[in-house]
Amino acid sequence: VFEVEKVYIVVQDPAQTGSYRFIRKRTMVKDGRKKGSVYQLTEVQLTDKGEEVEQKRIITAREYSAAFKSRDLSRHIVRQERISFIYEAQSFTVHVYKNPSPGLCILHAQVESSHGESPGVKLPDFLHIERKLGPEDELVYGSYALSVIDRNVSKD
Repeated sequence: VFEVEKVYIVVQDPAQTGSYRFIRKRTMVKDGRKKGSVYQLTEVQLTDKGEEVEQKRIITAREYSAAFKSRDLSRHIVRQERISFIYEAQSFTVHVYKNPSPGLCILHAQVESSHGESPGVKLPDFLHIERKLGPEDELVYGSYALSVIDRNVSKD
């Protein structure tokens, strides 16, 4: 089990439309005790074709604290608990949101495909899964979208 804190950083260059940066602190939790943290900086840039390219690097706790001071105050700090497990030789992680959207749970599956085929996923039968999320759901359920303070959420 991990606790994850994601903090979006103000982008200084207005020419970087659609680009964003965030820092992340991932803390291992075992038997209710925090066992240590790893820090990361992620920079996301849009290509000319509209695709996102991520660059990630591990940073120190000191760099994390310094970057935290430049956080985007128009966004929530995203806090999650992540629970990872193996089921039927497939790797799964449940993202349980603590803030914002407390109680929202998203299941991520990591499976291998062979010969370019779409991978088949055998979902765990012990979880209640409402539906599969598609790429279009990133605009609603992605951390970047969820982090916006005072976002207009449709009740439909």
